[in-house]
This record gives sequence, structure tokens and C-alpha cells, in this order.
Amino acid sequence: MDEEALIVWQDVLDMIMAGRPGDLSCPHCNTRPMVVEERPDGSTRISCSKCAKFIQGRFQP
Repeated sequence: MDEEALIVWQDVLDMIMAGRPGDLSCPHCNTRPMVVEERPDGSTRISCSKCAKFIQGRFQP
């Protein structure tokens, strides 16, 4: 993922790191809530149920 794409998702990542996943809204279409899934491979996937955009990775504080 390039730096520009990460910037779009930064607010979402900040909310997760702050322990407020219920306050998430999609940075592309503003849909709430977003889906946060812990994956079997140890990564986390954050996705929008409306526009299907997502970010996935291992996010650490």
C-alpha cells in the first residue's frame, strides 16, 4: 500500500489504536460502522460494508 492510501486510512487507524473501534466511519463513503476482523494469519482487516474498500495488516501501537 502506498503512502497516499495510508494517509486516507490514518484517522481510522488512529481510532482503533485509541480503543474506539465503534466510532469508525469509512474514509471513502462515511458509512458507519465499519467491520473489524481479526484474521487467522494474525492480521486485522478493516472494511466498509457499503463500498467494500478495506485495509488489512498488522497494526501496532
